[in-house]
Amino acid sequence: MDRTELKEILRSESSSSLKSLGSDFYESVAKYIRELEDEIRLISNPRSVESRMLEDELQSAITDIEVIFLRRIKKIATRATSNAFSKKSPNQDMDKLLPAEKRIYDSVLSAINSARGELLEPILNPETVTSPQKSVYLGEGTLKNSGLQEPYRTETDKLDTQEGPGRMVSETTPEISMENIPDVIGKSNINEEFVVVRILKDLPTFKALDNRNYALSAEDVVVLPTLNAQGLVKRNVAHIITKL
Repeated sequence: MDRTELKEILRSESSSSLKSLGSDFYESVAKYIRELEDEIRLISNPRSVESRMLEDELQSAITDIEVIFLRRIKKIATRATSNAFSKKSPNQDMDKLLPAEKRIYDSVLSAINSARGELLEPILNPETVTSPQKSVYLGEGTLKNSGLQEPYRTETDKLDTQEGPGRMVSETTPEISMENIPDVIGKSNINEEFVVVRILKDLPTFKALDNRNYALSAEDVVVLPTLNAQGLVKRNVAHIITKL
């Protein structure tokens, strides 16, 4: 890496398209800057022309790498935003991202999808309960009575089908529509009034009016008896999404 190569990369990043960078790009720039710093330290007269030229080159290199980084981050955020609302395959330029940049893209995309599910979906699709990033708590009982057996299983996330404490549906499971939730509650509770709530804080295990034990964490979406849900709302630890 040298000044000419760095300037060329800076110019190429001025366009809206993403350019491929060598896998060792940032390491090469770091080495180049360290070498400039070493050369400056070896000069006995810091006021000499040579020293000033190296200082200028060092500051220019630092500014250039910061601008390159910021330009690429802006492009990555723009693509994540666009792909979050697009039905097309998000493969545009993805092969040109460095591993660390790909992680940034995934994080931004995940944050946008999470915010959309929490803020936008209740407005656009109020009849649907979705939680793409979090688990949905289905309460105590057997999965074989819930109708969620095989379709909700994956190779890496098998759910227990035996009777026992309440289960959590993995975040890898498909979306659950409101019309399916009453079936999960069970026939013994069909006359009780339930609501869907989002948990805001981690809670200790408690027994609700439906005689089920609940161990809930922040951002879980859970079906609870209305009185229990109202109690949690008053404590500012839950938010009611909708009644069943």
